[in-house]
Amino acid sequence: MKGKTFMISLLIIAISWGGNLWFYQSKQLEEPIFLEHYYGGAGVFELYYLTNREDSSHVMSVEFSDGTTLHAKSDYYGFHSESPAYGPDVQSRSTHYLLKRTGFDEQQMRELKVDHEGEATIHFNDGKTVTADIGKVEFRKLREGNGVFRQQSSSSSSNGRSFRSYTVKEDVEIESMSSPFPDAQDDFKMKLYVPSIGTTGTPDGGGPRTYSKEMDEEWSRVAGAPLENIDFPIEMKQGDRIRLTMQEKPDAIRAYSYEIEMTGTTENGHSFTQPFLIANHPQFLPEQMELLIERRGSQ
Repeated sequence: MKGKTFMISLLIIAISWGGNLWFYQSKQLEEPIFLEHYYGGAGVFELYYLTNREDSSHVMSVEFSDGTTLHAKSDYYGFHSESPAYGPDVQSRSTHYLLKRTGFDEQQMRELKVDHEGEATIHFNDGKTVTADIGKVEFRKLREGNGVFRQQSSSSSSNGRSFRSYTVKEDVEIESMSSPFPDAQDDFKMKLYVPSIGTTGTPDGGGPRTYSKEMDEEWSRVAGAPLENIDFPIEMKQGDRIRLTMQEKPDAIRAYSYEIEMTGTTENGHSFTQPFLIANHPQFLPEQMELLIERRGSQ
């Protein structure tokens, strides 16, 4: 009887082990899955992708649709780790997957004037080559503004919220705000605070004492009006504060770094352009990794 019980126990262990092994194998990716990127020449270009947890390989170069090739920063993998899950390129990890990023030289990006959309060819250090849709990557000349705005502060949080705050040096009329990637706007909500427009939120419109609080405040209480509800032009007086707050949506699984352009006219009739940087550094939860696989794993 004891022998029979022992054999049954062994059988249960074997079935359990086999089931776990099957489940583990069923979760493995055949090749890395790349995020959709929206890069408009602002800041460092970084390529994000999801791969298996035991994958120790890393990206060496990317060949874009316009024929140009970018090589990863030579010092990007200078730090050595025995475990792939804790390498310098790992952004976040789960039981089965790693979200990795690779940085590229910004100056080289400008020199090559990359103009890409759709599939790119990515080369890894182990000889593997992957062809994947990585989104839109464009060279754009950075705008420095016309000196009409003075930056006050900026901040970002792991909850997907960020803001940039300025004051104006003279009376201005803001005529429009435009994005180079309108289809990327679905990933987040935006509020603009200017004293002259109707607004919700804190009474002082997000002064210094409210910055840290509003990073975790309910969106309905964040100072400003939804960007899509604002009627341009907007009047601003010298010394007025303007603040753009962004909230990334939980199901946003793309990477972006570009500038929204604000255009207008000073009281002397001079036109100006002021860029507002829109950027994120994805750090996915396990459920977001699964969502990425569901949306882009079949490509």
